[in-house]
Amino acid sequence: MASRAGAAVLGALLLGPMQHASAQEGFLAVQEQCVACHGSGDSTTAEVPSLGGIDSYYALLQLVAFRSGNRAGDAMQALTSEMTDNDLRAAAAWIAGLPPPQVPAPGTGAGSDAGALAQDHRCNTCHGADFRGGKQIPPLRNQRADYLRKALLDFRAERRLGSRAAMVEIAQALTEEEVDLLADYLATLP
Repeated sequence: MASRAGAAVLGALLLGPMQHASAQEGFLAVQEQCVACHGSGDSTTAEVPSLGGIDSYYALLQLVAFRSGNRAGDAMQALTSEMTDNDLRAAAAWIAGLPPPQVPAPGTGAGSDAGALAQDHRCNTCHGADFRGGKQIPPLRNQRADYLRKALLDFRAERRLGSRAAMVEIAQALTEEEVDLLADYLATLP
């Protein structure tokens, strides 16, 4: 019963009307903090994801998860705690409008071994053939390697669960070296 109530609240949040004036006021008050850590498409902060290329629906799901405490992250929980539903919608729309991250210089994982590893673990099944994600799935292509590594290690250690139990199983099957290889490969895809 609780999951139905939670789904109803999330559905209302996702589908409800947006009041632009209040959304702009609330989100604009924190937008500089978003840019300070995440950049304007490309993050330059260690272990902080680039937001460019993320779908507004996925961004909204993550913002709601931070605000409700269902996703760990002290800075993000503090930032979203006072945001209204409309503020979160405005933030998600802003994120969706950011340009995708630039393709970084090729790293050590750009070889066929890393591609085979991504294929073996079926990363493309959920994240798409081009690893650009989709409505409920984040893009992996050209995401920061250090962030991808952190996310995989957090899934492996069950510090990050969310609604992606499959990621825990996948990450637990990877060695440290495979995590590094896969993160570098995905981050440096042309």
